[in-house]
Amino acid sequence: MYNSLDPLVLDKAGTYNLSQVNLISYQSADGSGNPTRLNITTLITELNIFEHLEKNTLSGDITIVDATNIVENLPLTGFERLELKLETPGLQKGYDFSVETGHPMFIYNIENRVEANPRAQVYTLKFCSMETVKNAQRRVKNAFAGTIDEMVLQILRNDLNTKKNIIVEETKGTHKYVIPRLRPFDAIKLLKNEARAKKFNNAGFLFYENSVGFNFRSYESLFCKENGSPRKEMAYYTPKIKNVRSGGNKNLISDFQSVQSYRIISQFNTLKNLHLGTYASRMVSHNAFDKTFTETDFDFHKDYVNHKHLEMDSNGDVKDNNGILPYFNFESGKAFSDFAEGTIHYQTSTSKIHNDYELAPRKDMDSQRISQKSAIGSLVIELTIPGFTGINVGEVIKFDVPSYSKATKDDVKDVDRFLSGRYIISGIRHHISSLTKKHTTLLEIVKESYNQSFAEENIDLFTNNEDDKGDNYLQYDIDKALL
Repeated sequence: MYNSLDPLVLDKAGTYNLSQVNLISYQSADGSGNPTRLNITTLITELNIFEHLEKNTLSGDITIVDATNIVENLPLTGFERLELKLETPGLQKGYDFSVETGHPMFIYNIENRVEANPRAQVYTLKFCSMETVKNAQRRVKNAFAGTIDEMVLQILRNDLNTKKNIIVEETKGTHKYVIPRLRPFDAIKLLKNEARAKKFNNAGFLFYENSVGFNFRSYESLFCKENGSPRKEMAYYTPKIKNVRSGGNKNLISDFQSVQSYRIISQFNTLKNLHLGTYASRMVSHNAFDKTFTETDFDFHKDYVNHKHLEMDSNGDVKDNNGILPYFNFESGKAFSDFAEGTIHYQTSTSKIHNDYELAPRKDMDSQRISQKSAIGSLVIELTIPGFTGINVGEVIKFDVPSYSKATKDDVKDVDRFLSGRYIISGIRHHISSLTKKHTTLLEIVKESYNQSFAEENIDLFTNNEDDKGDNYLQYDIDKALL
């Protein structure tokens, strides 16, 4: 998308096109049947729009300085719609919340209402996709048969009655589910945890909304194309020195992909991953039909090679040992992935519930799904870049993390060889400031594999490498000795 930037249209990085911003009331002021519209464009001080892989719908907020008492005169009731368009100049891709060509957002909350001066007030209006409201009003109480991607489409089109674009990844297996009066998004959550991709050996799906529409896809579909080859990076971000150009031709692509600031929110959390079962776990399954219990162990290292990842070789094959868990001798010949009892999951695997319809192989899927989800949340980085509406959550980008060591002649790029590489955009915040007239985008990016493999170590460097002379003491004996 950055390649489509037109220097004849764009003046500089951070510029934006914001249409007239209207509040649309549920009331008709003149009784004509047309809703009351109020243009608040000149009152806006700040606008934020949010996307996230873990959020079902778009959301945002808008802060205004109100010297006309809109709250009372419109009035604001919490049942208004918000109409606007936001895009980077020269791009067709952006946010269309207009009535004619898009989908208006729903105002659901007013907060932080304070007095600015005796004749003006400041407050923030929170908004969300209309489907968020519909989800709170309706229940799914149908029986579904077929593939899970078809069921998700039915819920979105028939129960939520959405008119937006829907992108679905095809799933394997023919299933039957009876949804017991769940809200639509809860029903989709149930189904996404049961889904398996048609073209990949995975477990669990993602359901989210971005500016393109709703998406129902697996992580591996985000990483790779259908044939398993890596998806092309949509952008290449790197920290750069800003405002040093004194003349000459502008390099818009370079300016737009320069990182103004970044912070590594999380690089690893071993204790959290141990508790979640990222490295190892045991699934205890109960089959009520034949009254049996089975135990299935999950091993991160054995499972890792069965999936596609963000960091692969040039042929699209899995690199050995570049996951978040290095292979080494932790205790008496055992690796971290050998301690399955550290986390135990329980679930039912009762068969023959719906005759010939299949049940998802939960004893294998759940541990795998939980591990993959927690692994991709282990490494999280936040980037601040010039505002750009041509990117979305779920897309692959590349980011070079600087190396904080003395530069050498062998390290031409001078970047962190483990952290630099391919990432998935997991969250986006578009920030518009009418005071500075700038558009800034905050990206949350994640990954579950490193650019370079960790060394494998078979020597036991943990066992008996600490003081082993500890003894037992009785507190009462200590008290007597003190006396």
